[in-house]
Order: sequence, then structure tokens, then C-alpha cells
Amino acid sequence: VPTGASALPEKATVKYGAPVTVAEAATAPGYTFSGWSRNDFTMPAENVTITGSFTANSNTEYTVRHHFQNILDDAYDADTAMLSETLSGTTDTLTAAAAKTVAGFTAQSFQQKNIAGDGSTVVDIYYNRNSYGVSYRYLNTPAGASALPAGASYRFGAAVTVAEAATAPGYTFSGWSTGDFTMPAQDVEITGSFTANGDTAYTVEHYQQNLEDDGYTLADTENLTGETDTTATANPKTYTGFTFDGTVEGTVASGNIAGDGSLELKLYYTRNSYD
Repeated sequence: VPTGASALPEKATVKYGAPVTVAEAATAPGYTFSGWSRNDFTMPAENVTITGSFTANSNTEYTVRHHFQNILDDAYDADTAMLSETLSGTTDTLTAAAAKTVAGFTAQSFQQKNIAGDGSTVVDIYYNRNSYGVSYRYLNTPAGASALPAGASYRFGAAVTVAEAATAPGYTFSGWSTGDFTMPAQDVEITGSFTANGDTAYTVEHYQQNLEDDGYTLADTENLTGETDTTATANPKTYTGFTFDGTVEGTVASGNIAGDGSLELKLYYTRNSYD
């Protein structure tokens, strides 16, 4: 007897030879009644049992609801039931619900349910929102470059704000390879590069030997510019009564142009003697 079957007709005592009208067909949700074992008849000289049976319907409907986790918290709001399916199966057997493959989500385990004959069965499947990594990388790293932004994990669909522009003395930053974006269903690497400036400052100092001793006094300073991290070479000047001497201790005739403008080249000139 299926759940929800109509009540059996009441037992009755009928005299021999009297006409007997068989009860109306029974019902049960999700089942088809076979009909009673007898039609209307004349009461014989014996007791009569009338039987009937039910066959489960194979097209009983049930609902499968797919719930997707929010971006900002762990709740599954009713509004996030993005997908709702109406399926069918045989009454009083298990449902055949199946999780879907949805980018950015992972389905959680669930239990199949018995298919109720009245179509009220609902199977809820919940999907957790995946998280993916965002990392940063320099394509080239000059001395003094600002530290790379720390990597972070974001849920699929979350708004990602890209870090501020990087800096490096004597260089211009290209900008990051993407602006602010919505997190996709994959890891994201954000890159940036630096271009050497062509107007990075450096100085060339020219020292002349003293008259009274072997010391040297700064006579002239040149403020020049060049491309960061290239080699600058000082050009000696011509001073009356002096000769450039590249062997003097402290001479710095060439050097790398530092991005912070700190390069100082130093040339020394000895004082000439004459007869």
C-alpha cells in the first residue's frame, strides 16, 4: 500500500442474489491503480474479497536546486539558486540528481532522496566558491625597486584592486599588465617592467693640485645626465698650467650611472713646473 493511498472501501454484508456495485477506483499519489479484481456483480452464495494493486509511475517529478556560495561570506542565499531543474523518476525510488560542472565552483557532497509520489521531493546541491591566487612579478628588477606587492587569494567573482605603481630610482615603470579586474576561475600573474631614464644626473669633479702642498682643491664641477645603469666616462678638461693625471689616488674616471643620481666622477690635475 503506497503512502497516501485512498482508504479501502468499507466491508459490507450483502444478501445472496443482491446486486453489488464495486467501489470507485482507488488512488495513490505517484501510482497507477490496477483496477478492482471484479466489476459489479450479483452476490453469490459465498464471501467475496475484491482486490486491487498499485504500480509506481515512472514519470513522477522532483526538483533539483543548485545553490552557489556568496562572494563575501559563506552563506547560500535563496537568490543564489541560479539553477533549478525539474526531473522525473519512478515513485518511491531514489532520485538521480547530479552536480553540475560550473567554472569557479566546487560541488559539495549530497544525498539522493526518495521520490515522493506527490512531486514534493527536493534535492539541494551546494557549491562552494573557489579561491584563486593573484601574484606579482617584475620582468626586470633594477636596484632599489620597490618591493613586489604580496600575493593574495581571492574568491571567484571577487573585485580585485591592483597594487599601486612600482618605483625604482632612475627608471620609469611600465604600469602593471592589468588594471582592476573581477577574479576569474584561475590564478592570475600580474607583471610590470622598468625602462631606464635617459636623463639621470651624475657629476664630474675636477681637482687642481695646490701650490703650497701636494693636496688638491676642487676647481670645477660638471652636472651631467645619462641613461641609468650605463657607463659614464669623464672627459678631462684643459687648464693652463695643469696636466691631467689619471694615476692620482682617488681618480674615478668612469662609473655606472646610479638611478639615484649619486655617481661622482673625479679627475685630478697636477700643477706644472717650468724653467
